[in-house]
Amino acid sequence: LWRKDYIWKMWKKEDLLQPIGTQLPNNDAIKVLDQKAKEEHDKMALLVFPVDESHWLNMKVLVKALHSQGHQITVLRSSTSWYISEFSPYYTSITIIQEESQPVESQDFMSSFLKRSVEINKNAGSLWNMFTLLLQNQEVVAKFTSAIFENKTLIGDLNKTGYDLFLTDPTFPGGVLLAHYLQLPLVFNVRWLFSGEAHLAVAPSPVSYIPVCFSHNSDKMDFFQRIRNMIHYIMALCDRYFGNNVSLMSLTQKADLWLMRVDFTFEFPRPTMPSVIYIGGFQDRSSAVSGLLLYIIQDASRAV
Repeated sequence: LWRKDYIWKMWKKEDLLQPIGTQLPNNDAIKVLDQKAKEEHDKMALLVFPVDESHWLNMKVLVKALHSQGHQITVLRSSTSWYISEFSPYYTSITIIQEESQPVESQDFMSSFLKRSVEINKNAGSLWNMFTLLLQNQEVVAKFTSAIFENKTLIGDLNKTGYDLFLTDPTFPGGVLLAHYLQLPLVFNVRWLFSGEAHLAVAPSPVSYIPVCFSHNSDKMDFFQRIRNMIHYIMALCDRYFGNNVSLMSLTQKADLWLMRVDFTFEFPRPTMPSVIYIGGFQDRSSAVSGLLLYIIQDASRAV
């Protein structure tokens, strides 16, 4: 297995010397992982722990591109998954049998979640209602994660396979826990964490002027808005498997690389870190300009 301190060898010197917070080219999300394999050997074995629905649409772009470079991809999925297929030409899957869907896989849960979220925002709902929503979400995620850890045969097989890298979306913390349990180099394809916006874990984020996502605050907040901005939910499932002195946040902060799905230029001014690589728009593809749009552009010379 590779040592974690090799993670920075994936970048050329001139890349590392770019100003912190620079938006790097969209295909660098692929280069980050592909360059690692080229330096060590031809093919890399990746274990991917994704999140379903729209999060999977982003992860699938990386999976396809890495497969096209000859890397071997294994995807952990739930038996109740909507979008993550059991069979695919791009990856081999390991299916975790679940009787209950994860929150993002349950139509009833998501409908209720969205309805209550709108009501809370519209009526300035209590913090207790906010915690209740988050608790319902995390309880089901904890069951899925526990099902993996309690399956000793699966854990043994994952260890024996000898994966080179662990790629996960840390919106739900199961991937973070499993990567550290298997002691694999960890890369995030990230926009949100279980506790909020991803920068909150990896870079200084003073809540006095950096608004939390979905808080509807700007970077100019009054006293009560700042109080609400400080409320974060942190889950402690890792106590059972890592001991009482290890927090989920500390494990998250140890990720080797953060592929941040956001364009830094659209963010509020904030500190960041060299391990954060901005890949906003990496899933976009260029397309031909339509005839109508081309006509409008060419005709715009007569406009004022």
